[in-house]
Amino acid sequence: MKISRSRKCAAMMLALALLVVMATLLIVVNSRNSLSKLSTENYISKPHHQRNEEKIAPPISQFNQLTQNYADATYNPPKEDWKKRKKQKDDNEKELHYHDYAIFIVMYHKTGFVLTRQLKLAVSQLEIETHRPDEKNEYNDMKKLTSYGIDLKTGERFAFDTIGGWTKSAFAPRRHFSETHCPRGYRSTPFQIKRGQLYLQESPDFFCDVKELETSILARKAKIIHFVRNPFDMVMSNYLYHSQKPTPEEWVHRDDPCHAMYDDGKTLASNVLPSIGTDEINEEYFSNIIKMCRSLFQSKPSMRNSTFYEHLLELDAWDGLRLATAQMIAASGDANNYLAGGDVARMANNIVKFKELQSYMPSDVEVLTLSTEEFIKSAGNSTMKFLDFVFGANNTIISREKRWEAALSQQKNLDKAFDSPHVTQSSTTEEKENKEQLKELLHSDKDLAPILKLTESLVNEALSASTSSAKAKDVYVKI
Repeated sequence: MKISRSRKCAAMMLALALLVVMATLLIVVNSRNSLSKLSTENYISKPHHQRNEEKIAPPISQFNQLTQNYADATYNPPKEDWKKRKKQKDDNEKELHYHDYAIFIVMYHKTGFVLTRQLKLAVSQLEIETHRPDEKNEYNDMKKLTSYGIDLKTGERFAFDTIGGWTKSAFAPRRHFSETHCPRGYRSTPFQIKRGQLYLQESPDFFCDVKELETSILARKAKIIHFVRNPFDMVMSNYLYHSQKPTPEEWVHRDDPCHAMYDDGKTLASNVLPSIGTDEINEEYFSNIIKMCRSLFQSKPSMRNSTFYEHLLELDAWDGLRLATAQMIAASGDANNYLAGGDVARMANNIVKFKELQSYMPSDVEVLTLSTEEFIKSAGNSTMKFLDFVFGANNTIISREKRWEAALSQQKNLDKAFDSPHVTQSSTTEEKENKEQLKELLHSDKDLAPILKLTESLVNEALSASTSSAKAKDVYVKI
């Protein structure tokens, strides 16, 4: 019995020892799992340069997200990431690919509607011929309808995404948010421009502060190409264009050319005066333009129900020009669903805003101002100036030979454009003399001359600044 009890005690002690060993093993395994999890979490939280020193791989899902972000055309790194990138790479021109920029092309009524669309097409064709030469015929024949420059198979960007075309601008023309005064998109979407995208925009309302604009430039790098025109030539072209028989655009049949209010009850003048106002050009000045406009529009008993277009045909040339010019200076565009109106004042305002934005973000925003007159004088030279600005003058990806070919092609396109209704040219000596006489009257008109002369001065200043900058960068060429 004593031996049996002894054996039982030994067996119990052995079993207890086994339980202790098993418990110890479980504690060790759990500790290792916790340490492994902690190491992975520490790895993810560490800066990129410290991760490379460790052997623990990041989770597969995180890697996929990073590659997806790179391929996503709408992805833009947060401002903090761009600041880190600047520190790591100094963020200088040599290290930036031209697709790291957003390209924002701005034009107005009678400053190059057809021209800017031809230039946008030239950019796309150059990129396709360079990066997709075997498919260029499909793109040129419009068999492959796409505005995206990302290869869906590889995630590689081979061209700019293009936003805005013949029938629709990138954002709503002549519209803005009442709260911020920044341009607004269609369906009231916010104004934002992103890297790797080329925007074609007609008559934007840049009435907001430059700090507000900065938050809209998600690309952090933007090139603005501003198509302007001498305002005296601009309003003359506008009058001749819309008084054609038949008129090229339908909105002139339903417009109130003297309507100055936006849908929020504020006038165009109240939005532009903070930028272009002077002692002479103020609220009272714009009110006098509207009064002059009202004295011409539907003021005669015989024309109470006449349309804007009928006024342009039936009034004498001087009164017709004054009426059309008042509409192009002070009308908001609300009366014709924002298809036209106020583009002289809007252009003057935007010249000032772009200059302020360039000064506020000198390393991030570049502005090139081009004029219709430059393209009429030398379309090839001006096209080369445009392409050098978009791609970079020293760009070896889009060869200089290809850019020369595109520039010469644009010269031919302009020659053809002179036969279209979009380009109004005086053909006879008498017509040219009449046109010059009307321009002389505009220069002395007390209601219209002050704003036209101010805008002319701003246009010339902006063109001079762009020419000086281009010469400094050695991108100004001659054909």
